[in-house]
Amino acid sequence: MTNVSTHNAYVDFWLKIALFGALLTPACHVVVLFVNGFDPIKSQVIQLSRHQLAIVHTAGLASFGLAHLALSLALGGLDRGKLWPMARALLAASGFGLIYTAWFFAAVSDIELASGASDPLWVVASLTGVAMGALQPGLSRVAPRLGLFSAICLGIWLWLIPVAYFVNDQWIGAYERIVGCVYVTWVTGVSAALIKAKRQETI
Repeated sequence: MTNVSTHNAYVDFWLKIALFGALLTPACHVVVLFVNGFDPIKSQVIQLSRHQLAIVHTAGLASFGLAHLALSLALGGLDRGKLWPMARALLAASGFGLIYTAWFFAAVSDIELASGASDPLWVVASLTGVAMGALQPGLSRVAPRLGLFSAICLGIWLWLIPVAYFVNDQWIGAYERIVGCVYVTWVTGVSAALIKAKRQETI
C-alpha cells in the first residue's frame, strides 16, 4: 500500500510541475508582449527575447521545456504500450530543445537572427509532433475524451505545417502564436487530464 501511495505521489508531483510550467509560459509571453507594445500579428516570438523584460520571456520558454521534462517523468509511472517509452524520450528531447532555444533566442546575434534563427523551433516542433502521435494510442486507453482531445491537437498541429508556406511577414507573429497556443494547450490539457484520471484512480 505504501509503495502504491509513493508511486501515485511521484506521478502526481511531476504532473503538477508540468501543468504549472506550461501555464507559466503564456503568462510570461503576454506580459513581455504588452510591456514592449509589440504587434502580436506581425512580431516574431524571438523578438520578445531581445527587448525589455527579455529575461522573463527566456524564463517562460525554459519553463515550458521543464514542463516537457516533468511530463516525461510522470509518464514513466504510467506504462501504456510499446510506443510509450519512445514518446517519453521524444518529450524529454523536446524539453531540452526548448531550453536550448530559450538560450539561443537570447544570445543569437542580429546577423544570425536575420538568417533564420527560429530554426531550433522547427526541430522541437518535429519532435513534439512525433511524440503526440506516439502517445495517442496510450492516451486513448487512459480516457477516450483525452484521446480525442490529443487527436484534435495533433490534427491541428499537422494542418499548421503546410500553412507555414503561405504565411508572409505581415502574419508571421499570428502564425507563431497560433502554433504556440496549440502546443501549450496540448501539454496543459494532457497534464490536467492525467491528474484528474489519477485522482479518480482510472490509471
